[in-house]
Amino acid sequence: MAFWNKKPKQTFRQRVDEFWDWFPTVAPGYGQLLLDNRGNEVVEDAGKKLEKLLPGICWGFGIESADQGRFTFNLTGEGQIAKQLLAEHWLSAQIPVSGWTFFGSRQPSLPDALNEMRIEVGAEQAVDAETFQLRTTVDEENETIDIAVWHPAYQQLGEEHHMPILFIFLDEALGEFGTQTWLGDIKIDATVSRGETRSLAELPQFIDSIQKYHEWEKMSPLDSYTGYEVPEQSAGRRGDSLVGTTCIPDIVSEFLNNDGRLTEDPLAGLGAEFVYVAVDGAVFPDGQQVDVRANIEDTINDALRPVSGGRSVGGAFGVSESYIEFLLFDGENSRVIVQDTLHELQLGGRSRIESFL
Repeated sequence: MAFWNKKPKQTFRQRVDEFWDWFPTVAPGYGQLLLDNRGNEVVEDAGKKLEKLLPGICWGFGIESADQGRFTFNLTGEGQIAKQLLAEHWLSAQIPVSGWTFFGSRQPSLPDALNEMRIEVGAEQAVDAETFQLRTTVDEENETIDIAVWHPAYQQLGEEHHMPILFIFLDEALGEFGTQTWLGDIKIDATVSRGETRSLAELPQFIDSIQKYHEWEKMSPLDSYTGYEVPEQSAGRRGDSLVGTTCIPDIVSEFLNNDGRLTEDPLAGLGAEFVYVAVDGAVFPDGQQVDVRANIEDTINDALRPVSGGRSVGGAFGVSESYIEFLLFDGENSRVIVQDTLHELQLGGRSRIESFL
């Protein structure tokens, strides 16, 4: 009988550490290539490394100031909250690299650059940013701005292209988080051109003026939590859930609606995982459930944070158990920290760690 040790996959923390060890060694050469209009060589070379370290996460290079020799590199979750959370952690671990600025989300383009953008669809059709027409409506209750949008090229393009193209341009105008934070209802409407409209390039300034006028204060989508209720309980994992709050609502919704399983891993190949801690509801004194669960969550967070082990992303109360959700960055090392902390809280025999998968 033969035995062998299978080399463990890199955890996300290890991948991030390797990135920040690697990037300073290639940054000067990449900068020069960008100045020489040889960005395709940068993309080809960096792509080999990044496909290994951060598969499935989109990234991009840019020139911040050619005269000053300043460049940009950013990761983007492309609207997927799971990967946005990873990009945030990657950014939090950054080290100074001379001449470079790093971002954990897609940043807004300058108005002049935005107006020059166009997306070609097929051999003949193209959608440019400058010709978009927007009708805006302020939603004071939800502190968002609803928009109705039209572009003349949409008359010839199939509807399946309308929204994807629009969201690409909105992210270019507002940045990845700007679209999520400030826009409410978004619809395509051919009648927009008949009323008072504004251009896509004018939208950021309009939103800024409305935000200041109403004194709206918004948190990052990565720190914003959505409340939910579960009308009917089930026999699946966490099937006794009643109410909860989470910053990964799509993932929790799929989990609860699929008998306690995700159909696919939203972090596949990245060495990170979503887990939840289930705690026996009997340990929570009547009237103190919220405070006690928050104390448990804070204690585990305090143990994970100094070693880049993970962060909490929400939780819920159930009929018989309470739940705290975590995104773990360092595999088994993170799980051990969570387990040890639960033992220190004298919850070792009354709690367990479960994967979302």
